Amino acid sequence: MMGIYSDLLFLLALTQYATCQKVAGQLSNPTLQGPEKVKLNETETISCIASSEKLSILYSLYRGKTLVQVQNVSTSEPANFSVSFHSQTDGGTYKCKVESDDAMQTKYSNSINIIVLAPVLGVSITSVPDPPVLKVRDKLTLNCLVKQGSGVTYRWYFNKQELLSNSSVKINQSSLVIDHVDLKDAGDYQCKVNNQFNMTTFSIASNSTEVIVKVPASNPDIFADVKFVNKDNMFLTIKCLSHEGTLPIVYTLYKNTHFVKDYNAESRREGQFIVFESYTDKLGTFKCKATNGFEPKYSNGLDVDLSVKLTSNPDPPIQGYQVTLNCSITYQTTGDYTWYFVHLENNSTERTKQNQFTHIASHPGRYYCSINGQTSNWIEVLGQDSSFQTVTVAVSVAVTMLLILVLGLTCYCISQKAHRCNID
Repeated sequence: MMGIYSDLLFLLALTQYATCQKVAGQLSNPTLQGPEKVKLNETETISCIASSEKLSILYSLYRGKTLVQVQNVSTSEPANFSVSFHSQTDGGTYKCKVESDDAMQTKYSNSINIIVLAPVLGVSITSVPDPPVLKVRDKLTLNCLVKQGSGVTYRWYFNKQELLSNSSVKINQSSLVIDHVDLKDAGDYQCKVNNQFNMTTFSIASNSTEVIVKVPASNPDIFADVKFVNKDNMFLTIKCLSHEGTLPIVYTLYKNTHFVKDYNAESRREGQFIVFESYTDKLGTFKCKATNGFEPKYSNGLDVDLSVKLTSNPDPPIQGYQVTLNCSITYQTTGDYTWYFVHLENNSTERTKQNQFTHIASHPGRYYCSINGQTSNWIEVLGQDSSFQTVTVAVSVAVTMLLILVLGLTCYCISQKAHRCNID
């Protein structure tokens, strides 16, 4: 009986010894210690220790996934890593890895985050879109980037006035967002960044970023101005004008749907095209297209017809009275208007810059006008005898109608009287 107990005690002791030997040879999870904050260009010590009876342990220090340093420690002392912080990118999350000398065991430490304190430096603005040229109701995002600096604060400025968050502008520290830009949002934007370092306040302003908000061009008006006409050739100026729209505006001229040429209006709203043509009464239909980064807008079609039409007030003119003559064309011109008066007793001409002429119709005859080699229809002034004859004819017709009416009534009365006599 005593022998059985002796054997059991021996087995228990042997098991405990083997367990102790196994535990004594294992690595424990290492502990990493280091500063929470360091100043720029300082060198600090980061320590890592793991308990083990192993004669040699390999310590590896990582910043993120980047290997920083490696030490092989053959005592129970910690591995002390001397790390220099020359930029803010040297800060971040650090972790330690330990490996046994037989490479059979690997353990990782806790993580520590180290912040590198530095004065603010290198401030700039980026934009989306880039460059910041937008249409009305587009979205604008500005970001204030800092190359270096810890514990920074941001301020935004618009046209040198501090800008705060409101219903249309959303500011969140380093970012500024306008969901739907308007014309009032166009201008210069700037951010300023501040922080403290070594008891000194640092303040850096970014570059100024100009935000451009464009307005679509409106449907252009189109005009034609005839400059020169002879029997063979002519040239005219076609003008296109969009009253709204951000410059520059590119105008495109078409004739009878065929492309003629482009005009880039950069400093003025109007586009001008000088067109050379062979002489003809009807030049065709011209049309303008206006574009400035938006959907193109078109003018109405302009039919350029060199024909001339003469009208008068009163119509027809009355001999001995004042008459106003109008020489009408479908285009603009700087040419002179020539007025012709053809009479039996005297022919005369007049030249004016205006297309209207007032005259006393002293004699019967015909009037017509001309411009750019084209002659109008003629208007005749009847003589006084002709006028009297016209009145006489009118009176005669009226008297005749009256006589017919009287005769008709007489016949009616006679027929009614005869009818009554028969009844009696």
